Amino acid sequence: MAAFTSLLSTDAETACGTSVAEAREALAYWRGRLARLPWHRRAARAEAREMAARWQQRLVTAHLERWRLSALTGLVAPLMAWWGVSRVTRTRRIAALALPVVRRTAIGQMVMAAAAALTLFAIAATVLVVVLIAHLA
Repeated sequence: MAAFTSLLSTDAETACGTSVAEAREALAYWRGRLARLPWHRRAARAEAREMAARWQQRLVTAHLERWRLSALTGLVAPLMAWWGVSRVTRTRRIAALALPVVRRTAIGQMVMAAAAALTLFAIAATVLVVVLIAHLA
């Protein structure tokens, strides 16, 4: 019975050096900080997002080690790294990888020129609508 109780204890420190309780507390702190930060504090929000992802991974690792399943850590860590990244960050990474390739090809340059022209047209149409509304009012 004592072995089962030690398995369920949340204060037991695992081999990775992080207790489950400590990881939970740190994860709650970084998630709370992310929720409290205003949108214009981009660097601080990025740091909080990164730290929350790291502490979530440490929490999962601590749970796996506490349950004596540390062999699964190598399989779970890449999934946690992929899952922890937000959709915006994933899109930015893909764009950063694709943009240099698109710039070098003729088709890529035509697509970029068409996108720029479409953007300018949308801005011009918006300005025209605002001017017309202001003129009628």
